Amino acid sequence: MKKLLTLFLIGILLTSCSSDHDNGVYCPLFDPVFPELYIRLVDETGANLIENGTIDPENITVEGDFSNPDFQYIPTNEFEEPDADIRKYDNTLYLFIAKESNFEYTINLDDSTSIILNFDAKFTELPCGVSYFIPTKLTYNNQNVESENAETDELIFLAEIEK
Repeated sequence: MKKLLTLFLIGILLTSCSSDHDNGVYCPLFDPVFPELYIRLVDETGANLIENGTIDPENITVEGDFSNPDFQYIPTNEFEEPDADIRKYDNTLYLFIAKESNFEYTINLDDSTSIILNFDAKFTELPCGVSYFIPTKLTYNNQNVESENAETDELIFLAEIEK
């Protein structure tokens, strides 16, 4: 009888320990990397319109065809080395990613100028109940716009929009 009780307690102990694991991942310490979406606004010569003062980031607003569209302006990182990879995100717009496979952003640059961006995204599920959408395609003015990071980093979508 004592052996059965011991086996029962060991079984309970093992199942309670494994509840924090998901496919071999210890969930309390799981720190996933989430996708990011950046837009750089440029002119026909490739000059950044925010950096050169043509567009004031304080006047920018966004709208979307989903709930809670928003953005964050990424200013110049003055403390980083001039040739560091992170500098390519200077003076860009970080857009929040919708929880949908297709979504649209309207970026209002001022009271009279807007940019409409259409995105496709793929659903990804990770261990521990974490899931998100990764932007895979951007269409602007009926043309596909490629991510600058397409070959190096699937999770960071960075695109130039010529205005």
